[in-house]
Order: sequence, then structure tokens, then C-alpha cells
Amino acid sequence: MKIYTFLAAAISAATFSMPASALNIVLTNDDSWNTHNIQTMFTALTKAGHNVVMSTPCTGQSGKGGAIHFLKAVNIDRSKVKQNQVCVGDTDESIAHDKFVEGTPVMAALYGIDVLAQEKWSKAPDLLISGPNEGNNLGYVTNNSGTLGAANAAIARGVPAIAVSAHHEMDKNSAGLVAKAVTEIVAELVKKQQPNQAILPKFTGLNINTPKNMVDHKGYKFSQVGWNAGGLEFKFTSDMSQDKLAMGFVAQGMIAKGYATDMAQATKIAESQYKDKPGVSAAFNQGLVDDNNQLSEGILINKGFITISTIDGTMQASQAKTTQTQSKLTNLVK
Repeated sequence: MKIYTFLAAAISAATFSMPASALNIVLTNDDSWNTHNIQTMFTALTKAGHNVVMSTPCTGQSGKGGAIHFLKAVNIDRSKVKQNQVCVGDTDESIAHDKFVEGTPVMAALYGIDVLAQEKWSKAPDLLISGPNEGNNLGYVTNNSGTLGAANAAIARGVPAIAVSAHHEMDKNSAGLVAKAVTEIVAELVKKQQPNQAILPKFTGLNINTPKNMVDHKGYKFSQVGWNAGGLEFKFTSDMSQDKLAMGFVAQGMIAKGYATDMAQATKIAESQYKDKPGVSAAFNQGLVDDNNQLSEGILINKGFITISTIDGTMQASQAKTTQTQSKLTNLVK
């Protein structure tokens, strides 16, 4: 009888060693598994008592939205699977272009849901967290975001999702503060979770954005996705070298990779490469997107708030807009 008593005690201890609030979480992003942001988030969620598996693209996939490579064999790097981390996509640059298959954010999210979660828990995850992205995803830009694309894929599958995006100028030392904010939001959702219910309603997620200054931020604020992207706008131009702001970004990248030693040299190289070449460039605060709603996340983020917008992964317009539009087409619908 002693051995049965011992086993019962051991099983009981194992059962209660995991917090009742622990969630099974798939963590993904669109920047790869090598970013400081996602590794910090992985550590924070694990320390908070959650069961976390990471499934990301192997390479940066920003701006890929909901892209998927259908019926194409894709590389899965499982070299860190014992640490609960994998990445999806080819990385061997010797592979021919038409054979090279990138692991998009949606593909990485689906691998986490359909493969890793089943291996680990034999069921779907309780939550998917996408991010923190290296740059905010606000307003209409969410349509292009790989971070949101991954979250929306999970939402469509009935898995609650949280997209997280940090300010692009955030100090790396603030990554821990962003992770802390997300773990606080998750903890609050768990507190309000009803027995045998998901932490969010079906087909629902959150879009979380954090400001540049995470040390003295102004707190959490409920927001609307809206259209305002915090002043960021996209514009097609016939000569990308004329965009001083964009050339500045390119120059910074060249310096970071060792292609130039200073901004003057890097800017000159960038301008020569982009001269007379058409393409899409970034613009800021030129009034191209007319959304001044004070609840828009793009406005609130610039005021220093951590914004929380509710999303549902669809393109459906509001009931008011739907009714107004349908009234114009009633003659066609019998």
C-alpha cells in the first residue's frame, strides 16, 4: 500500500505544480525566431507558468499579410524542438529561386496549431500570440501585416489570438517591459475566464501596440483599429531615391550590415541604387489617410498609451455601413 500512497502523492504533486491559470500557447511572429523581442516574450510567458511552443518563419517575413505557399514542400528547422522552438521555411540561398519556399507567418502559425500543439498537448492551443513585432501595426497597415496575418489565421480556426507590435524605435532594453505588459493582459483574461470557456469569445482576438517609451507609458487604453497608422502612409513614387526618409532607413540598414561606415556614405550609396527606380515608399503625416478619430490606435499610440483593439479576423463592415450600402443596391437583390 505504501507504494500506491507514494504514487498517488507524486501524481497529486505533479498535477498541482502547474498553476491553474496555465495556458497552452503557440508563439509566432513575422520576424523569425532570432529576434530579441520574441525570445524575451518566450521567456516571460514560460516564467509566468504557461506552456509555450514557438513556431516562427525562419527568415524575416514582414509585410506578408496572409500569404501562403499552397502545395509546396517547405523546410522545417526542428534543431531546437527540445527547447520547444521550431522555424518554418527555406534558408539555403543556393536553392533555385523557383524552388525556394519561404515560411510565411500564416504557415508558421498553422504549423504551431496543427503540428506542434498536437505533438505537445494532443489538442489545439488555448491561445496564439503573434509578436512582438519590430514596429507597430496600426490602422490600415494591419491589412499588410504578417503579425496580424498569423493572428487572423488562428482566429479563423477558433483559436483566440493576440497580435503584439512594439514601436520600431523602442530601446532593446524595453523588450522585457513589452513582454511584461503582454503577460499582464493574458493574466487578466485568465482571471475573467469562465470554466470550460476560451479566454476570448469565438472568432475574436486582440491587436496590442506598445509605444516608444515603455518606461513612462500612460497605461492601457481601449482603442479601435481604425485607419490611422500612426502617421505612416504608403505612396507609389517614380523615383524612390527622392524619398529622404526612406533613403535614411536604407542607409541605416547598410551601416548595420557593414556596407558603409557613416550615414553620408550610406545615403549616397542608397540614392545611387534607387535613382529613377519606381516603387512604393513610406510617407509620414502627409494626410493621405484621413482618420482623426481620437479612439484610433494610431492616434493613441502617439500619445504614449498601450493600445488594445478587439479584432475578429474578417473584412466585414459594421452593421450601419452594411445597411447603408445594401440600401443602394436593393433593386438588384430580390
